[in-house]
Amino acid sequence: MQLFRVILLRHAPNVIRRGFLSDAYSCTEKWNSRLSSQAFGNLSASDLGTQIAHRLSNKVPVTSLDYDIFVNKVQETDKQFLEYLENIMYKFQTTQSSLNTLASTSHAFVRNYIYHNEEYRLLELLRSRASTGVFLDEVSANYLLKRFVQKHDYPAAISVMWELCLQSHLEQQPLTPYLTALWLHTISQSIKSEKYFERSEVDEADTEVVDDGDIDYRSVPYLRNPNYDGWFDIDRPRLQLGHCALAVASAIERQALVLFSDTLILDLKEVAPSLSLLGFALVEDANRLLTFAKTVSESSGLSNCIDQEVLSAVERLIESSDRRSDDSEVKRGEPTLLTESDVNLTLKTFKELVAKFPPTKKSFHDTVASLVSIISKDAEILKAEQARVHELYTSFETTREEIWRTEVERMRRREVLSSVKSRLRELADEEERLTYFDHTKEIEHKAWLAPRTRKERSWSRMKEWKKDLRNYQQKRQGGREAVENV
Repeated sequence: MQLFRVILLRHAPNVIRRGFLSDAYSCTEKWNSRLSSQAFGNLSASDLGTQIAHRLSNKVPVTSLDYDIFVNKVQETDKQFLEYLENIMYKFQTTQSSLNTLASTSHAFVRNYIYHNEEYRLLELLRSRASTGVFLDEVSANYLLKRFVQKHDYPAAISVMWELCLQSHLEQQPLTPYLTALWLHTISQSIKSEKYFERSEVDEADTEVVDDGDIDYRSVPYLRNPNYDGWFDIDRPRLQLGHCALAVASAIERQALVLFSDTLILDLKEVAPSLSLLGFALVEDANRLLTFAKTVSESSGLSNCIDQEVLSAVERLIESSDRRSDDSEVKRGEPTLLTESDVNLTLKTFKELVAKFPPTKKSFHDTVASLVSIISKDAEILKAEQARVHELYTSFETTREEIWRTEVERMRRREVLSSVKSRLRELADEEERLTYFDHTKEIEHKAWLAPRTRKERSWSRMKEWKKDLRNYQQKRQGGREAVENV
């Protein structure tokens, strides 16, 4: 068994090079079958896009169903069509209908861009989520993350993980094998790259004093107060990686796990303490880091799971933390950094705590590689993950079908009502024509009382004025004739 484990660890990186996750996980056949649904109709993506663009330009409402069908049909076009898709996307996002965008629409966006090998272009749309309305679900995130892992572009992979973190996905949903494998592999490779062990350059130059005579004061509607919320404003990849590591560790500790065997769960529990230490160090949270390190030092079960390589990485992360001088003040609207003294004290205290850790032969990176390899090769896990993808796509189709049938029924009722009203008007006109001479005065009276258009009202007043003018002229003419006779 030990020999098998060594061989497995030795060949684990090759799993990544061969494709990491099986291509069967994409369920391409099931995904393409959606286009045969009645809801998609016979219009091409180009024709449907032209109609939607015309309606958006003329402020005519576009339903979320029409938009969803259009985005799904983009798969049948070439790469040049993506620019047209983005143009419509930005316009649609400004409408009220965008509030009812279907979940399948965002998923179709992701698969379209992956299909056309435009992953980096898609990543920019995800970062501009407020103006694009494109969000990741777990399956689409796994597809995109797999592409970046295959390219060994781990900063881009971290950006994908961060998108799910912003949605608090791991707090709301249990960990699944493929998501766990992708995240653990990305975290492990990012730490091994040592890219985040270097301190970022922070300019602390004094602000130049500007002469008041050069300032042009103008009235503005409002001034935005500078603010940093420590979550949605995070743009440093190091902090994003740290929060992702903490999210995985927290999910493992809560035992929010599905589709895992007992052996895999035990291995995950072994890497959780290391993930927490690395996460606290990456996010530069000295208090929580030292508190957790103290907890680990007092528990032999936890300290036995942390190897020297992880402890050395944590120390280097502490040393490379962004900091400010001891006499500087925290600037409003900027992240709160540790002072020089805080960093030195944290490093000293951490070294004192980890000195009590017993030596261990376990390796964090080897354990992660073993987990990734086992998950990638497990046929039962693949079958279970495929079932989840099929269930997701079935829910997309069911929701789309229900909305389509509702829209069809609404349009049918509208046509029936319009036809009935038109027929009733025709019957009323026919009845009036047949009985006109019997009810002439009544018809004329009702016609006079009926609501008139602006043009009809002007024409009626003109008739009254002309009639009054004729009466006046007749009276005047009659008065003159009477005077002449006298």
